[in-house]
Amino acid sequence: MKRRVAVLVAAGLLVAGVAAAILERETITVEVLPEAEPHWVWINDVNGYALDSSRALLFDADTGDMLGMIHTGVHNVSFEIAPDRARIYLPETYYPRGTRGDRTDFLIIRDMKTLNVVKEIPIPPKRATGASQRPYSGISDDGRFVYVVNITPAFSMTIVDVEKGEFVGEVETAGCTMLYPTGDRSFASLCANGTVQQVVLDENGKEKRRMASPVFFDPRTDPVREGGARDGNTWYFAGRKGHVYPVKFDDESARPGERWSLLSNEEREEGWQTGGMGVLAIHEKTDRLFAIVHKTDEAWAHKNPGTHVWVYDLKTRKRIQQIEMDYKTVSIAVSQDDEPLLFANSTASTAIMVHDARSGEHLRNIEGPPFLWPHSSYPLAK
Repeated sequence: MKRRVAVLVAAGLLVAGVAAAILERETITVEVLPEAEPHWVWINDVNGYALDSSRALLFDADTGDMLGMIHTGVHNVSFEIAPDRARIYLPETYYPRGTRGDRTDFLIIRDMKTLNVVKEIPIPPKRATGASQRPYSGISDDGRFVYVVNITPAFSMTIVDVEKGEFVGEVETAGCTMLYPTGDRSFASLCANGTVQQVVLDENGKEKRRMASPVFFDPRTDPVREGGARDGNTWYFAGRKGHVYPVKFDDESARPGERWSLLSNEEREEGWQTGGMGVLAIHEKTDRLFAIVHKTDEAWAHKNPGTHVWVYDLKTRKRIQQIEMDYKTVSIAVSQDDEPLLFANSTASTAIMVHDARSGEHLRNIEGPPFLWPHSSYPLAK
């Protein structure tokens, strides 16, 4: 028996020795991404199955390949990309015991090529959370300031100077929330009284002045949706009943334009309305507006995912295309290059649907990345 055990031990040592000779010592390396391509797209994933492990995933939409993934803390709902696409800015929340303990919030700066953390900037622990939507944060047009929406339940905005790497201060926005950048030193928020408020900052990121627009929507009969779309100095908002509300901004004013309808009277009577969360998207070079719509008998189904994406010419305000989606769609985004792609996210599938934004042709699905809750797309093309 002893001899048999000795033979087995010797055989095991021989096998281990052979394995050790074959296996090479591993070297830890960091892959470096090349320059961003026009059809690279970030997917912000709240990760509803594990909210303490939200994440963001980078894909090449031309191939469907995943290029990278980063952890984004607890219940991350938005992030920002620098205008030169060199860095990513992520408002993140952490608890020392996973889901409890003293909360800390940061604006995390990551390098786009390595995805490594460059800097952590502490910010007030009051970052707003909810379903994943772009307007929970914003970035100035020149890339110097990043803004983060707060709810405590009072509304306010955190201002961070990312060039200096420091928290600047907090701007109160009582009665107004969500974030819509309007220039190098200004941003706007939607207000509960049917107006929009714009805050103008000085060169140090401090409030310089603010102004409110005239009332341009009725919050009781046709409240506008949070997911607006920007075309130059004009933001477009969709009402629950299928109207579009444009607002034009400059440093001195916020001027609502003429309301117009995505739907004919007949379509509205048939039950068509806007749907989803990120309802609108714009391709600026071709003046095309994309809107999620669906047909329903429910009176308050405006947040239900849509079945179609309808496309409009912003100059004529006429519908020029109807795209039927493979899966019910909760949010959309469009790349801004000369061969734009339409990205559509669904709560009915884990796939990201990719369409040719000009022809509407369904090109491919990127299978499997997001889980359960609505998620947002961030195309890198400018």
